[in-house]
Amino acid sequence: MITIKKLTNTRIQIDTTDYTYLRQLKDYFTTHVDGYFFMPKFQSGLWNGQISLFSPTNRSLPYGLLGDWLIFHKKNFRAVPYILEDDVKKLFKGCGLPPVYDLSLFPYDYQQDCIERALKYARGILRVATAAGKSLIISYIIKTLIENDVTKNHLIIVPTIGLVEQFYGDMSEYGIDPKIIGRVYEKYKEFDKKIVISTWQTLSKNHDKLKRYQCVITDECHGAKAHEIATILKKCETATYRLGLTGTLPSSKLDLWNVKAYLGPILKEYSSGELADKGYISKCNIKVINIEYTNDYDGAYDEVKDMIFTNEFRLSLLHKLVHDLDHNVLILVGKVEKEGEFLKRYLEGSEKEVIFLSGRNKVEDREYWRKECMKRDNIALIATYGIFQLGINIPNLKYIILAAPFKSKIRVLQSIGRSLRIFANKADGAVIYDIADDVKYLDDHSTKRLRHYDLEKFGVEETTIKEGSLVQETFFFA
Repeated sequence: MITIKKLTNTRIQIDTTDYTYLRQLKDYFTTHVDGYFFMPKFQSGLWNGQISLFSPTNRSLPYGLLGDWLIFHKKNFRAVPYILEDDVKKLFKGCGLPPVYDLSLFPYDYQQDCIERALKYARGILRVATAAGKSLIISYIIKTLIENDVTKNHLIIVPTIGLVEQFYGDMSEYGIDPKIIGRVYEKYKEFDKKIVISTWQTLSKNHDKLKRYQCVITDECHGAKAHEIATILKKCETATYRLGLTGTLPSSKLDLWNVKAYLGPILKEYSSGELADKGYISKCNIKVINIEYTNDYDGAYDEVKDMIFTNEFRLSLLHKLVHDLDHNVLILVGKVEKEGEFLKRYLEGSEKEVIFLSGRNKVEDREYWRKECMKRDNIALIATYGIFQLGINIPNLKYIILAAPFKSKIRVLQSIGRSLRIFANKADGAVIYDIADDVKYLDDHSTKRLRHYDLEKFGVEETTIKEGSLVQETFFFA
């Protein structure tokens, strides 16, 4: 007999004296860390490169892996009976109260589904495509909890300062009283409000404040694999409502386990393709431009990437693309000096006003240009992935150029999500230009991106152009 008990508010205990069972359970929840082979501790022989989410000391797992434990049990010990104690079941039992949908925006049916599931199960992850209105979902969840006196203090964790301000503005516009909404980062320290919005970076320095929250919601929760975010979630000891929302979940087993560990199982998934087909978000049209180069590029990854980025033919292609597009365009880069500032100098003089934003810019500057993009149509906004891949809301953004593409599923799909909001200028959908370089390292990255697009059911068109050939207007799928 296996008995699953509640050990703490964040961990469950597997109670058994069967050491064969426990040994296999530990093996099941043990896996290699990405990139372990290159880590000094592994290379020196001090570590085998593996990590386990099962603690043999007290025979426990993070509560969010209960569903994964059940998969293990049914696969390997189906004949062995088990009992889930009531305290464990209560971890996933929410108030189940019906929300009153009376904010300024009435939720779509998929948003209602997400809101009601969150209130029913209290803990878990809602995977909802970027641009699907996560801030409205969160607002209704918290509003329902407050109105029914279920919880008193609520924490919303976001990845950037820009999103603190954006969430504050969104919730206020929906009809949540701004007097009960607090912002916490270097400029504000409003911990005493009923609803507090903060970045995980700020909260990492304020662990003493975390015990006051009965509800914690992590936006863009795929970042919850980070050690500090996991620590924050563990420190929220009194939180009975623990929810995460994201448009993208990680592919690796360890990263997914880490995301689920202190949030919970996946409660519902609505992909970009599904919501676009139903007309809730813009259709996504991926235009892959494969560039075949005359010369071979050799060297380390960063060397090849830097040489390709400054290739004159590639730059001229980017210049023509930015110049010819009929609206604002967001151009995403990875590096500040070698890519962002360099490209800004190269593109200046075109008909569009060229702006470059990175983490060095103040949040007020980033917010100013976000709003300018909503008012104007002649801006070429270059930005680093770090500040514009997550949650930035520019509804009329139609064009994105991945000028320095990566292979990361999360980085790619979150970046594309910037353009998926419905708007009048996007009758045929948003257009993403993916510059795919046929050279060492980068060709493999482009192959991986194509797989990500296929999984999301994005429409993809490909064309190939050789270095030195004439770039025709029809080349850009006009």
